[in-house]
Amino acid sequence: MTENIKKKLFLFLRLVISFSLIGYIFYTINTEGKLSKLPDYFAEANYWWLALASLFVLSLLWTGSIRWGLLLRAQGVRLSRISVFMYYMIGMFFNNFLPSTVGGDFVKAYYLSKTTGKTAGSFISVLMDRLMGMGGLCVVAVSACLFGGRSLWLNPHTHTYALPIFFIVGGVSLGLVLFFLVVFNDRVLNLFLKLSGADTDGETPAEATEPSIMKERNFSLSRKTRAWLRKIGEKIQEFHQAMYIYKGHGKILGETLLISTGIWVMIVFVAWMVYMAFHGVPVSAVAGKISTIPLRYFFLFVPPIAVIMSIPISFAGLGTREAAFIIFFGTLPGIKELDALIISLTFYFVYLAISMIGGAIYIFKDKLRLHREGGLPVFKGE
Repeated sequence: MTENIKKKLFLFLRLVISFSLIGYIFYTINTEGKLSKLPDYFAEANYWWLALASLFVLSLLWTGSIRWGLLLRAQGVRLSRISVFMYYMIGMFFNNFLPSTVGGDFVKAYYLSKTTGKTAGSFISVLMDRLMGMGGLCVVAVSACLFGGRSLWLNPHTHTYALPIFFIVGGVSLGLVLFFLVVFNDRVLNLFLKLSGADTDGETPAEATEPSIMKERNFSLSRKTRAWLRKIGEKIQEFHQAMYIYKGHGKILGETLLISTGIWVMIVFVAWMVYMAFHGVPVSAVAGKISTIPLRYFFLFVPPIAVIMSIPISFAGLGTREAAFIIFFGTLPGIKELDALIISLTFYFVYLAISMIGGAIYIFKDKLRLHREGGLPVFKGE
């Protein structure tokens, strides 16, 4: 099977998963006779909250472009803030319309590399931008678990999902910390390469087929396992070499992590604002209102949902996002499946609407003079 056929098959499976999940959710809600109440939510909605949520999305995207701009400056790429923002919005647009949630990253890196001539640097900056974004997500998620995890655990309605949330947040955070340690710390990297068998310097081809530490301990690993470990080690080594340019820019990495944390706090507030647009005390005469959801649950639920969405098993997170919203928010008293679905879909549509700005920028990119040099200071060593 060729690589092209594999990609098409994988895309087809993503589409099947997305539409199957969405279809199942709507079918389940419809069989309960609740789908007919969907228009009531929007008839009773407070659209000022949705307008505020949209402004927050635009603000956090501008902030995200500042983060990416700092990473570009570390490589000596000097662009005006408006140019970085336009590239960033193009990426946001394609993130919502390409099969993967990272497809737009490739697009903005591609167009940036065409104008700067720094192909590797453009893609590395986008990758680092994504990793720092994940770092901010972990900071917010861990903080939410530390300060609100007890109430999540003690609440009988949410107790069932407390452990899965703790494991998702803890596992992703620990994995990211270990990844950065391996990539940026030479000692940890060398140890990892020896354990994985990717470090074969000085060995004969026959000796290189076995990791030295594993040979000494006589680990009985299959050839496939050893090959898999070596492949991981080689990929980590490639990451180390590619991202080495950022090793001497600890201050910039710290600033981008702080910005990322702020961005994820804003994202949580966007979800809360969307909920507030439909919030109210339901009475028999008025339909389409969602009962009270304390803000802390948005900090506890939205980050794990974002992690689940990042798993490339669906088309742009469609279906997995809605299922996760229903599973987590549906555990709260008074919150129905349709309530959680409305929050999820509206949250998505707000982002989709703002991302259309990126589509307009892409269409008129030549007239907008997308690439503009900025008078930004160059860092020492550049």
